[in-house]
Amino acid sequence: MRKARSWPVITYTNMQSVQTNVPTRNWVIRRIIFRVFWACCAIALGLCLLWQKYLPAVLILAALLLAGLIYRTSARFAGVSRNLVDHGVDANEAEKKDSLVSVIICSIDPVKYELVCGNLRERFGDSPYEIIGIHDAKSLCEGYNRGVKKSRGDILIFCHDDIEIISPSFSSLLRKHLQTFDVVGCAGTTRLKDSKWMSSGDPHIHGVIAYPVANAWPSELFHVSVWGGPELAQVEGIQALDGFFIAARRRVVESVRFDEETFDGFHGYDTDFSYAAFLRGFDIAVCKDILIAHKSTVGDFEGVYKTYASRFQEKYKDHLPEKSDDGLIEQVDFPYVSQAQMLKVWS
Repeated sequence: MRKARSWPVITYTNMQSVQTNVPTRNWVIRRIIFRVFWACCAIALGLCLLWQKYLPAVLILAALLLAGLIYRTSARFAGVSRNLVDHGVDANEAEKKDSLVSVIICSIDPVKYELVCGNLRERFGDSPYEIIGIHDAKSLCEGYNRGVKKSRGDILIFCHDDIEIISPSFSSLLRKHLQTFDVVGCAGTTRLKDSKWMSSGDPHIHGVIAYPVANAWPSELFHVSVWGGPELAQVEGIQALDGFFIAARRRVVESVRFDEETFDGFHGYDTDFSYAAFLRGFDIAVCKDILIAHKSTVGDFEGVYKTYASRFQEKYKDHLPEKSDDGLIEQVDFPYVSQAQMLKVWS
């Protein structure tokens, strides 16, 4: 009998403990010399005060003390300046660069989950991150909220289990964009009309998404869909995002929760979360230089989806435009594109 596979509730990856640097030999020698120097100065000063003579010696001693103080102060400033030049960032930027990223994934498919985890390990490399797998979510909102409670990162990613991150510099790109924006994604709209981000059409929709050729996954060739033209790498003023990939600062998820009461299934969660963040005043952007392939193509906007679309409309009826003509969706497709070609054009 085949043994049933057990799911880890939460998976932490690449969490390295911080180690204190061991002092170098030269640094130790300099420290000993400084201590001997200060001890000799103290002894000499004490002798001068006791006998109240040798005034020239006192003056020389004072000069030495002043010279030592100037040298030590200048050395410290030189060290700080050298570190800033070497790393090219200040202390706050360095902290942001090394901040922990929590990736929250709701998945009931072990194969897809292992594939996306492998892809994340490759893209994050030595950069600190954790993967939190939720494998028994009652809804995506419920699963994501549960994942947020378990997370420790300053940056949180909510993504599907059937994505592949193409950009080799994904980790640095993500951190860079989230120094400017509060929430980022790969596709969205600057003018939300209803629960579908694509409904408003051009010139309001923006993004780049790659879909695998045929049903191969992972794939070597992709059909790439582009909205909004190639001239902008980052589009700000976004009101709602596609939910296959959303990244946010922790302060956003502390202010805006996924609405698991209204959206108790697997539709509407993404538009609701991103639009709620927009209404709270957070800065949202579509970043076209973060290239991600998504196995799923066009979603099913019939049946159960209409129920959640109606709930969305009711929830935001005071914020959505009352009348809006259907916009023309100018979607540009590039068939049979390799990863190398994709990176050459859009990165």
